[in-house]
Amino acid sequence: MSSAVITFIPLCTELGLIRAHGADAETFLQSQFSNDLRALTRGGGQWSSYSTAKGRMIANFYVQRDDSGFWLSLSADLVDPVIDRLRKFRMMAKLEIERGDPEFVLLAVSGNGSGELLGRVIGVTPPALGNDGMLQEGMIITRLPWINAEIFQILLPASRVNVLTAALVAAGARAGTAEDWRLQAIRAGVGMVSSTTTEKIIPQELNLEVLGGINFKKGCYPGQEIVARSHYLGKLKNQTYRIAAQQPLNAGEEIFAASMGEQSIGMVINAAPDPQGGFGALALLRAANAGEALTAGALDGTPLTLEQLPYPLPLNTATKG
Repeated sequence: MSSAVITFIPLCTELGLIRAHGADAETFLQSQFSNDLRALTRGGGQWSSYSTAKGRMIANFYVQRDDSGFWLSLSADLVDPVIDRLRKFRMMAKLEIERGDPEFVLLAVSGNGSGELLGRVIGVTPPALGNDGMLQEGMIITRLPWINAEIFQILLPASRVNVLTAALVAAGARAGTAEDWRLQAIRAGVGMVSSTTTEKIIPQELNLEVLGGINFKKGCYPGQEIVARSHYLGKLKNQTYRIAAQQPLNAGEEIFAASMGEQSIGMVINAAPDPQGGFGALALLRAANAGEALTAGALDGTPLTLEQLPYPLPLNTATKG
């Protein structure tokens, strides 16, 4: 298997880091997030989210755990607002909530055979199952649970990045860009809330239930009643789809369907240029209109086509165009 298709991507321009540690870290964060932190093992990871009382996501993130506590990787422009809000509700809980960057950084290693190549570089075979991980010489190495994709997220001290990337190059990997990572996430159906879309989406609308980012048995957290109602009473009307266009798309850009006139039926969540041509994106759409002719920006704006996601959607009313 050729290692030429294996890339490593520094994620510092895309994702920021929050570190939470202390005696009450697990208990406090368990009361705030949509997933069950108690199920998270050393080195492992899980998708989760943090919402307002009305169930609107402030942010979604991937959580990794080490011996000191928890690390949240989320859109870089939401790190400070999330830290401020968590500290506001910390009260007397014994934990510290702080930025993890720039002292620590995230690196993604992806491509068929990336686990085998990474194992040669670090001397230990990394996990083969999504969300499984390990602690190795000060690094957290977790296999992301992306369907039909072999990708690892590595959290490590910034002082060690150059040594690791040099070893990856020597082993046959090549450097990728943040846009490469964003396009991979889009193809995997993994969206990230940003400052443009914060407090506009409930977790299920970003497909977090499908992606394993919601636990319905863990107990109370902000927005839990709204999230549970959407799940148990079938109140969900919107979900995230993969789309494509020949013109650039921007996060937050409104999407229109002919039958709804000037009333928007969704918005772009994340977008990236596609080396094969055009632009790929994830978009929140009203499921009842997702199968219609769609445009971005205006009713007579950029034409859109639906692309295939690697997982089924609960409101399966639209198919690939």
